[in-house]
Amino acid sequence: MIYLPEDHRSTRNVHTKSRGACRPSVVIHDREVMCESGKERDAALIMASDREVIDLREQPPAVTWLDAEGTPRRHTFDFLATLRSGKKIAIAVKPMAVVKRTRFLETLGLIARHVPRSFADGVKLVTDENLPLDDVHNAVLLKHMRRTSNTEHDQLIKSLLAEHRRASIAQIVEASGLEGHAFQAIIRLVGSGAVSVVDNTRISYDAMIELAATSHTNEEVA
Repeated sequence: MIYLPEDHRSTRNVHTKSRGACRPSVVIHDREVMCESGKERDAALIMASDREVIDLREQPPAVTWLDAEGTPRRHTFDFLATLRSGKKIAIAVKPMAVVKRTRFLETLGLIARHVPRSFADGVKLVTDENLPLDDVHNAVLLKHMRRTSNTEHDQLIKSLLAEHRRASIAQIVEASGLEGHAFQAIIRLVGSGAVSVVDNTRISYDAMIELAATSHTNEEVA
């Protein structure tokens, strides 16, 4: 069966024709998310890999704010993230060079004062400095592995990690005898929080992994 993603919820059509701009889109939480740049796409992928983020809307309705002279202006945030706690965070994505050149942080501070609590509980700035390549790489892996499932494989990986305590992904894959299926299971377990990547490094066969603290606790109780 093929399930198509739900339509985007952007209040603006960001996918207009352009010769000099990247207009990517990505499927997150089974819905198309339209982005105005590659950096926005990377930010969306990283936020979606956070288990605390349960919904991510791009280009939400604009908010009205007053500039330093008291002139009303409108601002559209790049994303509105809803957390598991129920809180909502309005997110602006900007290259750090632009932030410094335009003093955008000061502007964002003014905007934040006028964001109604009914819209968001807080405001956050994300720059390219918050989007390291390793984090983007990991987010892409986690996204793709969520499409797969195999309870038996997952349980075997957890059992092997319970024995080894800490090992490289390559060692666990070899010990499992599952080859690539073991790698998929490991990524699924990382995504679910059952397995941790030591030092939050780039996920590769050389990366060291271990059962997460919650997994150790659950096994001891069981």
